Amino acid sequence: MTRPMKRKASNLEREVINAVMILYALICIAMLAIHYLQPVGQGTETSSTSPAHETLRAGAAKPAQTQ
Repeated sequence: MTRPMKRKASNLEREVINAVMILYALICIAMLAIHYLQPVGQGTETSSTSPAHETLRAGAAKPAQTQ
């Protein structure tokens, strides 16, 4: 009788998977740190040249319109 062969993941495959998971974790930690450590009262700056973002540079956003 023959045993079914189990495929063992190679060390390189495990190493790549671990590296990707660590990279995602570091990106997540960095984004959370930037989000929560931003000084209170300081708005987020944008480098966009879109006319829709002009109000952000002016310092006040338009209030939502109600119908």
